[in-house]
Amino acid sequence: MSWRAGLRLTKGPRGAVGECVLILDFMVGLSAGLEEGEGEVRQGLGQAILLSSLLDNASFWAALRPDASLSMLQTVGLFLRREQNAALKEDLLSCFSPVLWDLIEREDNSSALRVLMQEYLQMPRDRIRTLVMSAEKDAVKRFLSHMHQSWDQLDVHTTQATQREQQAMETMTSAFIHKFPRVTPDLFVDLSQFIPFMSVSDIMSFPASLMINDSVLMAIRDHSAEMKSPQKQAFVKRLLHSTVVGDVSSWPPYFLTSILPLLPHLPVKHFQQLTSDQLVPLVELLGNTTLDGTRGHHVLRTVFIKNRNFTSDSITRLGVLACYLNPEVLRPFLLASPVPSTLWKQLAQCTSEGLIRASGRLSHWLVQAVRPLNASSLSPPALASLSGLLPQLGASFLQSLPSPQLLNLLTQPGLPSFSPAQAFQILSKMSKDTNLTMDTLCRLKPLLAGLSPAVIRDLHWPQNSGTPHCWCWRDLLADLKPALKAMLHRELREVLNGDSRNITEQLQCLVPFVPLRELIEAVDGGAILSDISLYRDLPWSPQQAQIIFKKIHQSKNITRDTIEDLGRIAGGISCDWLKLWTNETDYLELLQFLTELPGVVRPALRKCIVEELRQRPKDILNGLSPWFAAGLPVKLIESLSNTSLTAIMAHIQQHFVDFVKLPRHKQMALAEKVITELGTTHGLAEGELGGDNLDLLGPLLPFLDRDIIGLVDRRALELRLDELRGYCLPPDTLRDVAALLTGGDLLGEASAWTVGDVELVGRMLFSLSPKQINSIPQVVLSAATVEEVLAEQLNWEDSNMGQACAFQRIDQQGHQERIHSLVRTIVRAQSPKGKVPVPSCGDIRGTFPSVWTANQLSRMTEHELAQCVEVIGQDVSLSPEQRKALWVNLRQAYSPVRGLRPEQVLGLGCVLTELREKELQDANLTDLAILAQLGALNDWSPKKMRAAVVGVLRKRKLRAEQLGSVDLASLGKLLCGLTLSEISRLDPYNLSVAVLFLRGLDLPCSEPQMEALTSRLSAPQAFGPVSTWGPEVFTEIGTLAAGLEDIVLSALVQDQVEGLIPEAISLIPPKKMSVVFSAVQLSWLNVEQAWAVTENQWAELNSRQRHALSLAQYEGDVLLEHRGRNVALSARSADILTVGLLSLCCMLWQLS
Repeated sequence: MSWRAGLRLTKGPRGAVGECVLILDFMVGLSAGLEEGEGEVRQGLGQAILLSSLLDNASFWAALRPDASLSMLQTVGLFLRREQNAALKEDLLSCFSPVLWDLIEREDNSSALRVLMQEYLQMPRDRIRTLVMSAEKDAVKRFLSHMHQSWDQLDVHTTQATQREQQAMETMTSAFIHKFPRVTPDLFVDLSQFIPFMSVSDIMSFPASLMINDSVLMAIRDHSAEMKSPQKQAFVKRLLHSTVVGDVSSWPPYFLTSILPLLPHLPVKHFQQLTSDQLVPLVELLGNTTLDGTRGHHVLRTVFIKNRNFTSDSITRLGVLACYLNPEVLRPFLLASPVPSTLWKQLAQCTSEGLIRASGRLSHWLVQAVRPLNASSLSPPALASLSGLLPQLGASFLQSLPSPQLLNLLTQPGLPSFSPAQAFQILSKMSKDTNLTMDTLCRLKPLLAGLSPAVIRDLHWPQNSGTPHCWCWRDLLADLKPALKAMLHRELREVLNGDSRNITEQLQCLVPFVPLRELIEAVDGGAILSDISLYRDLPWSPQQAQIIFKKIHQSKNITRDTIEDLGRIAGGISCDWLKLWTNETDYLELLQFLTELPGVVRPALRKCIVEELRQRPKDILNGLSPWFAAGLPVKLIESLSNTSLTAIMAHIQQHFVDFVKLPRHKQMALAEKVITELGTTHGLAEGELGGDNLDLLGPLLPFLDRDIIGLVDRRALELRLDELRGYCLPPDTLRDVAALLTGGDLLGEASAWTVGDVELVGRMLFSLSPKQINSIPQVVLSAATVEEVLAEQLNWEDSNMGQACAFQRIDQQGHQERIHSLVRTIVRAQSPKGKVPVPSCGDIRGTFPSVWTANQLSRMTEHELAQCVEVIGQDVSLSPEQRKALWVNLRQAYSPVRGLRPEQVLGLGCVLTELREKELQDANLTDLAILAQLGALNDWSPKKMRAAVVGVLRKRKLRAEQLGSVDLASLGKLLCGLTLSEISRLDPYNLSVAVLFLRGLDLPCSEPQMEALTSRLSAPQAFGPVSTWGPEVFTEIGTLAAGLEDIVLSALVQDQVEGLIPEAISLIPPKKMSVVFSAVQLSWLNVEQAWAVTENQWAELNSRQRHALSLAQYEGDVLLEHRGRNVALSARSADILTVGLLSLCCMLWQLS
């Protein structure tokens, strides 16, 4: 008999409490966990049941024996601790929590409350929500009050919660808030322990008047250390909605002190309204907060507008504000001898925390001040404070440290990366002085750019060097550049072979970094299948999964029943094989399985699945995983239900980088669906996108149609400019964003901007046109202001979002023009007759090398240039003229080139491409670490590539046919320095192994050279004739496929075309593409391949080819190119927008 059946049998005259107690006893009796002492622990329940049959609810608790409720809590606690059936425990808690709350409150039993909370955190989120929402309000209110009073005894660690516990707490918090129509100050205080788990949308739902209550503000202060920035921002926005607080400039000192933890999150435009009278009393307090640069600069500019007589002591008292002082103010203190230790330690800490740009002017001057110190005499805390400066201090500063201490210092987490030259020196020293192990190398990620064959050879390996160390090896391989990856892969393979390890352990440790050619040779499908549990979850690359799937299928027929046993290997299934199971009853379940495999679904397989879905009823689309559904063709996206759309948008919020990588028309379609599917576009012509809407849309805002962007409420946007600075801006919305920023209702024309305005927009300044940037007054664009904007842009470009967004930047030249417009006040003469400035190393670091002309760079002093060589060498955007001017200036200091040390060569970086041919032949470039760097450089001339290759081959006494796979991988782009005769003699097997590490390069070879390279890959020792290649081979050779002969490319069949990577498509010469690819072949391209076609390639195609390509780009959805730019707006009230968007608020943009 179920407990629900027991409930039906107990209906009678007794009250609700009595029924609950009886059923509670019934449930506890079902548990097998109360064996020993069961009679004693259930005694309290027995008495309660007897009383409840005689008394009504009102008199029940009064008549209960004093220790009976404690006995009941002990019974339930024991049951919850011992019971293994989670569903049974969930049922108990769902039905009887209010009774237990009452008992806990009566007994003031914190241990029982602790057990109850632990169980709540393990419940499904929907059960938690139902539990709270179904309880009576008074019961919930009493429980919250008791929990607030007992919170310190519950030992809840908010910062150490697991992801599941975090989500459970967030759900519980949201349910408690939604339980009450209006949160009062008393209720907020009782909820205050849940502040770290409040969502932005819930915070924004609080009454604005709540935010001016002293008790509420005190509660926020008490929990501010546990809060995330978006939560603090939300509280501030809610505060600003209050009509009582007035203008920021009118806020009295006591009020500012009461909201001190929130002040660093006050929107910049409002923070800039704080006056000197308001800020002076707060300077030291703000110095102990997490104030950022924009707000810090305002404080310093406002407070010290008259008194700038700083001393080293007064600077150190500024706390974090010292990080934002103008570098020119700090420079005299750094030139002092000796530099006060408190000052350099404080500024070094600023650098380590990312508040001062590590490669900027101030850091450069700070390094010069610190370098004379003896590193071995510094205390461990002092050395630790220098962590952000260590790459600039370099090997010369660190060489005095004993190797064990150096090792301990450089394995600290969060250390920035060293340049190749510095990393090479440090790793070489550590390798000679210590028994450097592979596991230690895994912890030295900041030094990986300096890895060399000598260091790899000298590594010490554990006796048991197998599977337990795989995670370390695989992570290390993933972090290395291709040529270094090839070096380390060879060593790891030899270690595993020498340790008598079989192919299983090699694959477990090295996948996905195993060349396809080796895999084809070593893997047996039957052996894989017999031990499938060892292989099914390995992170196979797409081409590896394809070849393994084929080999398994060759040894044993794969059926619908067995395919799911293959795990990630199943991702290698071909479209033809997939279609064999079209008529199976569970075919849709198979498609679902394939779309939910870990990693990215192979583009060709995704295209095949989409084609299959088109032929099925549209309602099955709603069963797809959100991340797969987000990439569907636009027409299919329009068929999705609101529930599926909500799931997709929740996924996008968590993985926005994936959204940024989608084709532009899909981005617009998804962004518009947030509005259109909810009926929210109606009435937009009459309304605005208000603050709540902007919070919901978040980073989706710039991806909307420009007509909708134009409806943004300027005042609401002004509050959110901080967030906008972190968004990705599609190229076609730059003008729209610029129009918003320069509108009269926001900042006005750029020609009237102040320093505060430039600081306010930050990197958004690059949405302006070069003409608008040029109109900004020169007095506004000081060196410090320009450096701040550039630093913000560079930091953003290094972020995951910035790197993904860079793929969308079509107008690279336009972006460079904007940068040159910004730095004009620094790099150009200040008047027509003025003197053109000659940069110092500090100037170079405050901007970057390529913004200075070749003439300016050639006039740098030898001393200044020597200090900046490595910074200059890493700027790959330098033009040939600039690099030549630099080498002419450096030649004397680096002569004779035959005597150059490896670290000097590595330090020169891209300047090496301007050495004379004889110099390249004379220089010792034989170390593969050096060769790997040279092989990654751009802008080599054919003659200089030839000179470098000749020099390497002569010094190593090698012929082309003797080059191994690692040699070939290290040569990289210098492969194009080999003659046709030499290429034709390359060992085909070694080249086929090396292509895994060459596949991403844009080789600057001539067309005959490319054809010669691919001809070697079609030799029997490599992959055999091209006509026999499967798609996995085309994927493996990557960009080299662009070099296949015309007749070979024109003969490719569909599955071979599907194996071409997008980068290979884009590298096919335009005329060649128009000749070799028919309209039919172009129609086979998947979305990624089709969008890789360049404008120059498009221009050479005929009308039939263009039509086929367009169909491939839009997956059969015709005429979508200008989709979304002329959306018709109806006249319905804009209130629909607000209601519709807010209905999704708590689901889409909650804090993670």
